[in-house]
Amino acid sequence: MTCGMLLVMNHAADPCFDVIVVGSGAAGLTAALTAADNGLSVVVLEADNLMGGATALSEGMIWVPNNDEARNLPDAPDPDEEAEAAAAYLRANAGNHVDQARLRSYIAGAPAALSFVAQAAGLHFKLNRYSRDYYPDAPGATVGRRALNPLPVTMRSMDRALFARIRPPLGTMMLFGGLSIASQDAPDYLSILLSPKAALRVARHVAYYALDRIGGWPRGTRLANGNGIVARLAQAIVARQGQIRTGWAVSSLTLHNGKVIGVAGPQGRLLARVGVILATGGLNASRAARTDLLGAAPHVAIPAAVNVMTLAHLVGPAGAEIVTSVSQPVLWAPASVVPPSLARSGPWPHFGDRAKPGVICVAPDGKRFANEAQVYHDFVPAMMAATADAANGPHCWIIADHRSLRRYGLGPIGPVPVRLGPYIRCGYLKCGRTPEDLARAIDVPADVLAQTVARFNALAQAGKDTDFGRGDSPYDRSNGDPGDGPNPTLGPLQSGPFYAIRMVPGDIGGFVGVATDDRARVLTSAGVPVGGLWAAGSAATPLTGGTYPAAGLTIGQAMTFGYLAALDAVDRTTQRQAAEWYLSRGSVTICSRGAALSSAVRPGE
Repeated sequence: MTCGMLLVMNHAADPCFDVIVVGSGAAGLTAALTAADNGLSVVVLEADNLMGGATALSEGMIWVPNNDEARNLPDAPDPDEEAEAAAAYLRANAGNHVDQARLRSYIAGAPAALSFVAQAAGLHFKLNRYSRDYYPDAPGATVGRRALNPLPVTMRSMDRALFARIRPPLGTMMLFGGLSIASQDAPDYLSILLSPKAALRVARHVAYYALDRIGGWPRGTRLANGNGIVARLAQAIVARQGQIRTGWAVSSLTLHNGKVIGVAGPQGRLLARVGVILATGGLNASRAARTDLLGAAPHVAIPAAVNVMTLAHLVGPAGAEIVTSVSQPVLWAPASVVPPSLARSGPWPHFGDRAKPGVICVAPDGKRFANEAQVYHDFVPAMMAATADAANGPHCWIIADHRSLRRYGLGPIGPVPVRLGPYIRCGYLKCGRTPEDLARAIDVPADVLAQTVARFNALAQAGKDTDFGRGDSPYDRSNGDPGDGPNPTLGPLQSGPFYAIRMVPGDIGGFVGVATDDRARVLTSAGVPVGGLWAAGSAATPLTGGTYPAAGLTIGQAMTFGYLAALDAVDRTTQRQAAEWYLSRGSVTICSRGAALSSAVRPGE
């Protein structure tokens, strides 16, 4: 039964598309572009007034084994060997959570998805030769072969109304309220006073930004990181006559004979000839679902959760299974909250600063509690375990001496020449002339903090952290300072004043989602596909079941399974069109898309 018959049955002129995509992050936009590029009519629905979801706020890194750039390296392994090594690495970290069929589909499909977005959207990625898989001792781990960063894009040719609907980056990823800073730009900005070439490149960015603002753009049109991914994909979708509707919340799926044939919400109802692709933020995107997942203790969501229908309520009537048997419900990252009084306000995830020389993290009792340089997804559970009974919820303090802060920065605070005064005056950055003074400023025992600093300084001088093993792992050392020895992540805290920022548990995505197969089809608890329903991104359970073994794996899975979901929808469209042709040869009159079909052929079958 097609949309045309459904319209007659329901006596309503509901708009009809081949594919409806719910969600506008990397998964949803990649799915929509794939479908539109194959000639299907597509609409993307975004509950928020701005598109892009978590992708727009992210670094935009993507994890793709056997990508073209890596395969052309002089020491590149055989493609089959690399595919097996990558699969072995994910299996080693996911344990019994991994689905072998989905794993094979991802390893094979990721390079194709990457090539597709490059061709269809003009999105290009550069291999990050310094990015290493997070657990280097696991089978199949490697360095500089699988993680890629998106190259900045120039969007002056983009429709201004569409540009205005793209979610801006985090304030901590911009300068002057609108100049995007790419990951690749960071070394230039950090060495602006040391390198004339770096200063020139930064000056060009600033000049380009100034021209944009003079030209009436709300922010700079040179977009970086995940923001550039969203912009290029959205522009390509609209160029293929696809629609992107923001402020369109989906409250329910429309079902017919157990098949998904559309969606409904406060804005009305839309029907789908082929089906619906869910690419929402998953359970973690809903405030109510977050409370169920994480309890009432304070947590910082990056991006912030919104008041939308929970995924469980949305897919429950279709019989879809929600997979909750994951090792962690969300992708953790320690976070601080920059006050709104500062230009670079909002949540700030602390990824690499914890590993810099001259930096430690202490609990409210003034003691270190973990290896500060470990993977951020592992650091937060350690923080929560050590500070579970702390007043005002789990939290810790990241502490640096003056030399370290001015050389490397701390959180959103850049190195010299960034001014510290605004951060200190608003209370975000605590300061003390000595460790004891700082302890009083952050309300921890002064004698204990002084002892902790002295103990760490002795370990740093020896180059070996016998307390927590900081710097023992190649991953730890990769985030340190290679010019600082004997251990690049260990350095004493000696030169006052001393500084501290309060960190709390934060997350950058959810790990609880619907069950899907290797074609991204949503499954029931019996393992049967739900007709006309696919899921990708955070709406689907991740491959690694609550672990996060590599940078870029979230967007890598999102784009790949969004791409595969749309290709499966295209295949089903081809099958349906063949059935229409066959029926048109007989006694049943068939018109174009949207005309009546025999009940033997239904969307999603």
